[in-house]
Formats: sequence, C-alpha cells, structure tokens
Amino acid sequence: MLKILKKTDLKFIFMLFYFLMAIPSLHSKSESIAFCLEVNGSVQRNGSIRSGVVRKGDSIYNGDKIITGENGFISYAYIYEETNVKIYQNSVVKIMNRNISTGTASEIAIFGGKAIIETKQGSDSFIVSSPSSTCETNGSRFITEYKNQLLYDNLSYCLFTVLEGSIKIQNNISEDIMYLKSGKTIVSTKNGKFLQLDTFKSSTEIQKTLLKGK
Repeated sequence: MLKILKKTDLKFIFMLFYFLMAIPSLHSKSESIAFCLEVNGSVQRNGSIRSGVVRKGDSIYNGDKIITGENGFISYAYIYEETNVKIYQNSVVKIMNRNISTGTASEIAIFGGKAIIETKQGSDSFIVSSPSSTCETNGSRFITEYKNQLLYDNLSYCLFTVLEGSIKIQNNISEDIMYLKSGKTIVSTKNGKFLQLDTFKSSTEIQKTLLKGK
C-alpha cells in the first residue's frame, strides 16, 4: 500500500509541475493585447483563440493574423500602451509581441498592404517588420506600405512616410540602418537598398525610381 501511495504521489507531483510550467506558455498565446475600435467592410482574422469576422469591440490576441478585403478597414488600440494602428484595404498583417533586450515590444508584421501607426512619446518600443525591413519607434506617427510585385520581384519594397516624430529602419538584406524624420519618405527594397523619395509620390513614380536604383 505504501509503495502504491508513493507512485501515486510522484505521478501527481509530476502532473502538477507540468501544468504549472505550461501556464505561462498558454497565457502568452491566448493573451489579449489590443481591441478593435472601428471596422468597415471585410475584415477577417486567423488566430489560435478566435478566427473569422472581426467586429467593433472585439479583443485582438497575440499572434492574430488580420486580413482586410477590397473595401476592408480596421483600427485598433493596444491595451498596455498608447499605440493606435489603422489597417487599410487589401492588407495582411500579424499582430504579436516580441522579446527584445529591454523587455517585450509590440510588433506588427506586414505581408502586404498599408497601415498607419501612431505611438506616444515615451511609450515602449513598437516594431513594424516586413520581408525587406524592420522599423522601430517609440513616439511617432507614420505610414508603412508593403508591395510585392509578383512579376517583378526586384520591385518588391516597403515604403515608410513619417508624419510626426522619427523612426529607425533597418534593411533586412544589407542590414543598413536609416533614421527617418518627419515629412520624409524612404523605400527599403528586397535587394538591400534604401531609396529617398518625394513624399506622397504615385506608385508609378515609385516603380520608375526603383528601376533607376537597380
């Protein structure tokens, strides 16, 4: 009877230890990090907690992928920091947290489309990542747009326009770094280059500039 009791206790302790170790992992995956302020048109999400249509007032969870349709639009605010994000039509982004040297930073990975990010001065670092670039800021308002030209891969680029404050951009290929101030626009390409542009150039003019910069 004593041996059976010891084995049972050991099994119980092992199961309890495993459960307690799993709690932080489960919490991080299911953590609500933002909430939807406004939504128009077709906006869907793919996530480990919820999938399907996103509605005003819905929680947004760590790891959610947001997809907007032809007339889709969503704006959301982070719970633990003063950061607002607007995502426009035909966009695909993933919302998550990232571990950095100073702690945890909120991050939006943009795979296509356009977003406007506004962070308050003095808030924690906010990261925008794309296949070509990584942007970091902690007090600015800026536009980011990622274009992937399927027929002309060399024209794939991420465009940044700073409306207020400043941002730090690193090209993921060349690892070059640029600091962009208010009123300036830069294009970061998948072949490792930065190209300065006149703010609010048309997409046709941007493509011409990219061709010249090859």
